[in-house]
Amino acid sequence: MQIWRLVAHHEESDKALKQMKETGRVAIGWSDLGDLSILNPQNSKDISSEIKLVKSDTSNAMMAGPSLWNLYSEVEIGDQVIVTANGRRECVFEITGNYIFDKENAILGYAHQRPAALTDIDPQILWLASDSSVADGENVRWTLAKCKGTKKSEEIVYFEGKRFSVSSTAIERDSLVRQKCLEHFCYNCSVCSINFEKEYGEIGRNYIHVHHRVDLASNQGEHVVDPKLDLIPLCPNCHVMVHTEKPAMSVEKLKSIYTARRA
Repeated sequence: MQIWRLVAHHEESDKALKQMKETGRVAIGWSDLGDLSILNPQNSKDISSEIKLVKSDTSNAMMAGPSLWNLYSEVEIGDQVIVTANGRRECVFEITGNYIFDKENAILGYAHQRPAALTDIDPQILWLASDSSVADGENVRWTLAKCKGTKKSEEIVYFEGKRFSVSSTAIERDSLVRQKCLEHFCYNCSVCSINFEKEYGEIGRNYIHVHHRVDLASNQGEHVVDPKLDLIPLCPNCHVMVHTEKPAMSVEKLKSIYTARRA
């Protein structure tokens, strides 16, 4: 587990933070670069060089490059992100998915994103436990920088933080398409077969995630979605597991892994 410090939108940080909470994503700028998974940078210098090509008049490409590289390549699922807005440490998110580029659902124009769940961890306590500093080789001026991280910070996350009282929001391009998918497949996970209403009663009624078989980030602009072929219901656990690969592994592969473990 790693601890990160993220500075929300520099001009409208409170609005950006509100949208992060509503969408279940953390985000940073430089959307003009486009999808980093298509650019396929090998390091932060590749990103900085591309920024100079896209915006030749920029003066902080060497600051933006490392931040984007961190979001794209270094941040891992399960990492904790301390979000700062207007100079205040406001909250902590837990990363729940891989990098996505989503201009249609940009957070105040910020399309470089990672799915994340809001936690109840006190951001100031976690910051202090991480020695109130960024890690060696990181720069405090970067938008997204890794914190030092200590044994104490891990204890806060894993033992003291009430991080599981969270709500996760999945953005769907078309709610009708989602409904058509569920009318076809019903509300059982396509990997582990859990049905939340059967397990938890009324509170679990009609609860399930809907997974895009082809990552949203790989599609450019509006496109036709077949609810029976392109979407499939997954429980939150299995949904996270398919996204441990980038692009997401196939549901069939995950199901074979799940089945083999129970043979």
